[in-house]
Order: sequence, then C-alpha cells, then structure tokens
Amino acid sequence: MKRSIGAAGRGAIRPGLISLLTVVVILSLSTISVLTIATSNAMAALSERQASMTSQGYDAETSAQTMLALMDDTLQNGKASSVAGATRLLDKSMEQILAKACVEGVTATHESGDSSITCTFVTNGGRMLQTQIDITGKDTYDVVSWKLTAAPQDEDSDDTLWTGPAAQE
Repeated sequence: MKRSIGAAGRGAIRPGLISLLTVVVILSLSTISVLTIATSNAMAALSERQASMTSQGYDAETSAQTMLALMDDTLQNGKASSVAGATRLLDKSMEQILAKACVEGVTATHESGDSSITCTFVTNGGRMLQTQIDITGKDTYDVVSWKLTAAPQDEDSDDTLWTGPAAQE
C-alpha cells in the first residue's frame, strides 16, 4: 500500500508549541547555569575573605597571648613589692614586651592606668583586639576585657555607595 502525504500530514517538523517549549527550557537552563556560576564565584570570594579575617584574628590573639606570657615572666622575675610597683615595672617594659609579642602584620599600643594596662593589637587587614589587664598583686593580674572587633574605618574613604539626594544631606 502506498502512502501519500497530504495536507493533514505535511512534513515531519512543525514549528509549534513543542519548539517554543524547548526554546524556553534551554533559555531557562542557560540562565540558571550562569547564575550558579556567578553565585559560586561570589561564595568563593566571600570564603577567602572570611579565611583572611579569621587568620588575622588568630594573629592578634597569638600576639596578645604571647604578651601575657611575657608579662608573667616580667612579674615573676621582677622584684615589685606592691601593686603600684608591679604596674610601674610593667609600664617600663611594655614597649619591649609588645615588640617581642607581635607577630608579622600586627602592631600594638598600650596605655597604663593606676593598676591597669590596656593594650590594642591591630592587624594590617583591619582586625583589632582590645585587652585590659588589671594588676591585682605584686606578681598577679586579671584579664578584665578581651574583645576582638573590626578596626574602625576612616571616614574619608572613597567607597561611596550612594550619591543620591539623601546622601548629601
């Protein structure tokens, strides 16, 4: 039997709903794949930044812990007879203690009070560890405060996020 293709069975390929659906699916999959790649790149950058900040926090912590060990040595080897004497002894040697304690990329400053010493450790990447140590005896102390934060940014930064009318008020 011979088959003929008439008007009703014209051609094997007909543009229509299936072709349109295929184009929509291909465009959707392409868009999703581009968004997935962009998201994974952003997450990788965020992970690297988080790892850097964590490493800087550990550097500041290491410096502060080393400072406490050196303070212990100074108090144990010093011949202070009172709290005021121990505070003076530490105040005189804090520059050397901090110079020995700070790892690469960390700078430290200190302030001395009547019977306390406040030290601030700042990393190159913007982490800041603030400590306060109270001298409680001729060879003892208490750590009163130990706070790791982000270092404050300068207000004269060029990183302007919005320049609309509300930002100029």
